[in-house]
Amino acid sequence: MTGKVYLIGAGCGDADLITIRGLNKLLASDVVLYDSLTDENLVNNLPDNVEKIYVGKRYHQKSMPQDLINELIIKYAKLGKVVARLKGGDPYVFGRGSEEALVLEKENICYEVIPGISSAIAVPELAGIPVTHRKVSRNFTVLTGSSVDIENKENLTPIDYNALTKLGGTIVFLMGYHHIDEIINNFLNAGMKKDMPCAIISKGCTKEQKIIKGNISNIISKVEQQKIKAPIVIVIGECVDLDLKDSNDCKSFGFEKDKFSQLKIGITGTQNFVQKFENKIKSKNCEVVNLGFLDVICNEDNLPELQNYDWLVFTSQNGIEQFFIKLKNGHKDIRLLANLKIAVIGSGTEEKLLEYGIYPDLVPNKFDSETLADELISKLQKNDKVLICRAKDGSDILVNKLIENGYEVQDFAIYELGENIKRKNIISALKTDFFDVDYLVFGSAKGVTTFFDNFQNNISKYTKIVCIGEKCSQAMELYNSDKVLIAEKYNIDGIIDCIEKDLNKD
Repeated sequence: MTGKVYLIGAGCGDADLITIRGLNKLLASDVVLYDSLTDENLVNNLPDNVEKIYVGKRYHQKSMPQDLINELIIKYAKLGKVVARLKGGDPYVFGRGSEEALVLEKENICYEVIPGISSAIAVPELAGIPVTHRKVSRNFTVLTGSSVDIENKENLTPIDYNALTKLGGTIVFLMGYHHIDEIINNFLNAGMKKDMPCAIISKGCTKEQKIIKGNISNIISKVEQQKIKAPIVIVIGECVDLDLKDSNDCKSFGFEKDKFSQLKIGITGTQNFVQKFENKIKSKNCEVVNLGFLDVICNEDNLPELQNYDWLVFTSQNGIEQFFIKLKNGHKDIRLLANLKIAVIGSGTEEKLLEYGIYPDLVPNKFDSETLADELISKLQKNDKVLICRAKDGSDILVNKLIENGYEVQDFAIYELGENIKRKNIISALKTDFFDVDYLVFGSAKGVTTFFDNFQNNISKYTKIVCIGEKCSQAMELYNSDKVLIAEKYNIDGIIDCIEKDLNKD
């Protein structure tokens, strides 16, 4: 049975600009073919069983040829899959969606088009420029900045700059980064007024948005003075002089943008860790980049006989979760814990334990292995036996201290962190400036080694690194000699506090 294809417009810029219908269809898909101009969070937050195929589509960068994209869409649809062709902006606005639709019609494959918010309107709008305004501009024209089809070397319909100049209204060019000089000079040669307002908007509809305003006689020199990145939108017309950004009036109503709202924070680790971080920090309105390329891999061994121990110790939320999974899968009653005292390393593990209706007997004042060891030793009886359920290759401080003080310890590696190959491939395929974040957070030593072994050259020199715990920071020493921020509390709240302190230290 042939499947179905959704040609989905992801909107421009941030992930939350996709429509509800577009998001619902995306979540219902088996295979997603996506462009570089779609927010990576739309793809990274999809379930792992969804096949994700990066096809590029950037000027003079390695991209999959359109014919091959068409072949893949047809191939998966004929295998009975639900295919999402995810595009930045709107599928039919210079997105070649109509070409894909024609191919699908030829192959008698059912498809549906999901409109997206086009950057032609949204980018100027969020930069404070309406493309129409009564008594200023009653029409707008949208064009592509590319004059040649890069893939097929076919000449496009020539742009009539004389006609555009006479038409007036607002003129919007998409994909014009490499053609700014050509476009502006052609308008000057066509007799457009030299004082005609002009704006260049870089990375519109994102927190990295940059706006350069001037007129067509000085805009090129202004662009040369300021480093801007693609994609850009060029806007020419009287409406450029309007400045209707809503943030300009926020202060007068008592709304002040805090420093967090301007941040871009990359979070490494498991998807569970990233999701919890996003939930904790969403009220601060910063941008979170999902780098959840690790999986929790459970040890296949059975749990040790719990009745042989006096204390049970957890050093992570993952350890607690895997313990209770093993308890259930092994058909063991939770009442086996009745005679055990339980210690956890911090508030995060305490919260996780409380989800199972159990209160810990010990939570150290400082959330690290050394403090946990010291406070646990102060509570242990002479012949007490300790079972520690934790990650493989975790810190040895806790185990060694207990043994040095004469206690019998079972160090049970209940899980380990491993690379999620599918998610790692997604990350490596993304644009080279992907790791240009303000803060990069690591929650484990495994996250450090995995990241730097694969993506070390992609980090901006302005990025600050935040680590949790001594094992994590020790791993970082092998890769980064600059100052690393270490959270005082080894949990998500500690990370947020650490970043906040760093922001406020100036």
